[in-house]
Amino acid sequence: MSETQISKSNTLLTFLGCLGAFLVFVLIIFIAYLPNRPERVDAQVYATRQAKADESRAAGIQKLTNYELIDAEAGTARIPIEEAISLTIASYSSGEGLFAPTEAPLLESVMVEELELPIEDSSPATEEAIDIETTETE
Repeated sequence: MSETQISKSNTLLTFLGCLGAFLVFVLIIFIAYLPNRPERVDAQVYATRQAKADESRAAGIQKLTNYELIDAEAGTARIPIEEAISLTIASYSSGEGLFAPTEAPLLESVMVEELELPIEDSSPATEEAIDIETTETE
């Protein structure tokens, strides 16, 4: 029996043939489907929603990038976000303003109250299952 060897040219031709068949298939799908695509049924609704989204996005960008006086009596104003970021970083770096160190740590100022929860079912099986150690705090 003679054994046939697959040459490099046969392998290359097979690969190119498969690739060509795939490309022809994609071309046929493109020609048949894309130009004949029907208009969306909800095209008007989609256009309305897109216009509202664009308007909302523009209003948000305007609020983030422009100055605006919010409350003159309280002295509240809106500043651009980039300037707010740089002012916050400067305030944090200098230790002034909102980021000034406090005299007492925040955890010491929090009061924690102890709660006693009554156990409704005081059967022996429940008492054995619940093993709670209680300690008194100063």
